[in-house]
This record gives sequence, structure tokens and C-alpha cells, in this order.
Amino acid sequence: MNVINIGYGSTNYYAIEHQKKYLLIDTGMPGTLGKMTSQLRKYGINLNAVHHLIVTHFHPDHCGIAQELQSLGVELMISRTQLSFLESANNFLKKLHNYKEIEVNPNNIINENDKSVFTNRFGIPGYILHTPGHSEDSISIIIEGVGIFTGDLPFPNHYMIESNEKVDISWSQLRSTNEKKVFPGHGDPFSL
Repeated sequence: MNVINIGYGSTNYYAIEHQKKYLLIDTGMPGTLGKMTSQLRKYGINLNAVHHLIVTHFHPDHCGIAQELQSLGVELMISRTQLSFLESANNFLKKLHNYKEIEVNPNNIINENDKSVFTNRFGIPGYILHTPGHSEDSISIIIEGVGIFTGDLPFPNHYMIESNEKVDISWSQLRSTNEKKVFPGHGDPFSL
């Protein structure tokens, strides 16, 4: 498996390649589909090879073009935990220029810790965990043998956190996965 950071600006978006197909983790701001496809091409990735998308949380820099990608055939997989936050996220984000409201396919809802979805849909060993701390809808994606994709989950005692207790619990969960590499939504990858 190959992990490619196709991010632009200050935000990381990851394309995980497996057998010439890609799972995309997070997207750009509303109105940046052209930039996203340009970044994919820069790394030799055709948009048609991107089959699935997971967003770590519903903030505009991480989900802004999710619906546009769905309209082009990319399947948005959403955690059951995130469902309850989607309506309020859509209501807030639709005020942004170029934002397209995210629609959910009921067949693409993932349960936490459900490894079968990753194996059956993506062909890779992995699962998601609910990791609040940056936002209540935040999830982390664990790809076994590769690492943890944390979105904007801050470190404990970081100055921009919603709840230090929630952050501590989230990091405790992530440490228990035994994965050692972390791919954050902003900044460079690091080791636990």
C-alpha cells in the first residue's frame, strides 16, 4: 500500500493506493475540485481510479468537495457516528460559496471497528474509530500496517482543543491500535 499526500495549502489529503485503486481521506475547501484533480494528476492519479472517500470531520477544509466527488462517481463512506452531525454541518456549510450539500447513500454507512467494510469494499485491512476532541464528529482511520489518519485531532494540552479529557481518551484509543505512524490533517506525519 502506498500513501500519497495530495494536500494543498495547509491541509493534508491522503490517497491510499491499493491494487491501482485509491481511497481518499479528506477533501478540499468548497470550489476547489479543479485543484484537487490537478493534485491527483500531479501524482499520476486519474480521478476514475479514486473509488472511495472518507472524511475525518465535517469542517470545510476536510469535506468541502465531498458531494462534488460523489457526483463524479466516488463513493463517500460515512461513519454511523457522523450521521447525526451531517445535517447541522450541511446547514452551516451551505452558506459558503460553492458548497454542495452532502448526500448519504445508506449502503455506505460504516460502523466503528468494522474491519469487514475495509476488507470487502477497499480490499485493505482497516477500520475507523470515533475520536472527538477537535470536533464531536471527528473520526480517525486506521489502516493496519500503514498508520492512523487523525484529521485535526490535537495533542493533549494543545491550545485549540474542545475538551482535553476527550482528546486524552481519543489518543488512548489510538495508542491501543499498535500503529506507530500518524498522518495528521495538518503538518507532517510523525511517530507515536
